[in-house]
Amino acid sequence: MMSRPEKSPVGEERAFYALLAHIRRERRLDCSQYKESFLRRRLTVRMRARGVDTYQAYLGVLRSDPAEFDALLVAFTINLSYFFRDAAVFDALRYAVLGTIVAKRAQSRRLTVWSAGCAGGEEPYSVAMILTDLLGSALSRWDVQIQATDIDANVLARARRGVYKALSFQDLRADFVERYFGRDGDTYTLQPAIRQLVTFRQHDLIAAPPLPRYDLILCRNVLIYFAREYQEGIVCHLLDYLEPGGYLTLGMAEMLPLALSSRLEAVDGRLRIYRKMED
Repeated sequence: MMSRPEKSPVGEERAFYALLAHIRRERRLDCSQYKESFLRRRLTVRMRARGVDTYQAYLGVLRSDPAEFDALLVAFTINLSYFFRDAAVFDALRYAVLGTIVAKRAQSRRLTVWSAGCAGGEEPYSVAMILTDLLGSALSRWDVQIQATDIDANVLARARRGVYKALSFQDLRADFVERYFGRDGDTYTLQPAIRQLVTFRQHDLIAAPPLPRYDLILCRNVLIYFAREYQEGIVCHLLDYLEPGGYLTLGMAEMLPLALSSRLEAVDGRLRIYRKMED
């Protein structure tokens, strides 16, 4: 008769870390960067879905069913988003940040943006709409590159399609919906002109991004899922790819690591918008 997986506190802790090691070995995802409470919550969701109640049993599921790995990685990613999330932030980005960058880049007419942890694409597309509105007919004479990255290939596929439900429009102005989307029943399709401004790539946040330098980096509502000791390293990594005088935006619930305060000045500390010091 088969024995049940060990469920003693010590055995479960051992199995939990064995599970994380297996994920790192098989999918090269270093889970130690995430908050442990976050990992346990997401693992519990998948364990319930597969009808197991121990980490050891779930490790067995991962070993026998490779498709479960994909489901688990989706559970580990943060996909909740909507257009112009935190409207005050995007108002500031329009008037205090992107307007300034456009003026600064008027001669080169080249502007680069990185949306890190872009989920379903609402954030980078929001930036694309602002730039389209700001530049107007001059947009065609600009080299605008908006790079949007996420570790989840499934949400990136949806983002590239540019098809959304009404839930994504909580903070989007009605005139923007009418101007930039086509409606078919309860679905809204983003115009090709906006989609073409954004390039989506599967990418781990701590790896080198697609371009060497950016005028604006958005990394909003991502750091909160990482353990505090890793947050400083992640922001430092982002700053390495930010132009001197470029802008970094974090999530409203995220704090700039104190050790990096000398490298950034607050454009609006309440909205978590910062400017990198000039060299």
